[in-house]
Amino acid sequence: MNAFERCVVDRDTFFAGQWRKAPAVMRPANPPVDLLTVADVDRLLDSGLLHVPYVEVTHESGAVPRERYCTAREVAGTMAAGYVDADAVRHLIREEHATLLLRHVDQWVAGVRAFTDELAEHFGRKVEAFCFVTPAGTQGRPVHRDDADVLAVQVSGVKRWKVYSGPADGNWEPGLVAEDPGEPLLDSVLRAGEVLYVPRGFAHAAAAAEDASSVHLSFTIREAGTPNLDAVLQALVAADARLPVRPLDEESLVRAASEVIAGARKVLEDLTPEALVHYTRTVMRARSAEPTHTSIAD
Repeated sequence: MNAFERCVVDRDTFFAGQWRKAPAVMRPANPPVDLLTVADVDRLLDSGLLHVPYVEVTHESGAVPRERYCTAREVAGTMAAGYVDADAVRHLIREEHATLLLRHVDQWVAGVRAFTDELAEHFGRKVEAFCFVTPAGTQGRPVHRDDADVLAVQVSGVKRWKVYSGPADGNWEPGLVAEDPGEPLLDSVLRAGEVLYVPRGFAHAAAAAEDASSVHLSFTIREAGTPNLDAVLQALVAADARLPVRPLDEESLVRAASEVIAGARKVLEDLTPEALVHYTRTVMRARSAEPTHTSIAD
């Protein structure tokens, strides 16, 4: 069973009726609850290697100051700040009902990385992973919109989700929703092994049940926006690297300008809107540094 099938029950139903249209709760036969378990989170906290900004502790009202849960340590004779103090994090979760957020887990947990890579192949878009540990009876964030489609996998505990309507047009911003979001399109309790789909931009909020903490993995499926398209287009029509960088006189500068225009026209003549979207999604998916899979002893 592939990564997509472990999140989405029926591919045709999902893309025909839910993708970018409506929130839905799914109950796959083999949900990916094993990718990052509660025990795994505890081990990561106790490893001493967790470091900001991969870790954030928040209250519903905002982020907890890092100095309350981070410490400095001496590494190779130099003091390095930003290492997570596991006891301090657990104290904040237990005593102040703070939420623990592990960012971009796909970058530093091998199994999660492989899973997100497979999801990215299915969606043809960049996919990232985040882990949330929310204490019992706590809402991690107020109603907000994400600039991504979200597949939320409930790993442990119970969480009540409310999902509201999406933005009215393309001129929306991600973040907290100041206005009344109206009646929810979906008001559902998510239990371990269930997966919630939230379309891109649909307002939502979630709270852990009163009697147990919640752990869930969010797979965010990033979509290109106009700034992404513009950046890729500029890269495609950039001046030929063979041209002189700093022409020495007016004649050579005008000649270079002529070649730049000719090159841009050639690119634009051959470029379709569909191709630009494809190139942009491909660029967004590319990692700045692909991990190697050789042993350190090789």
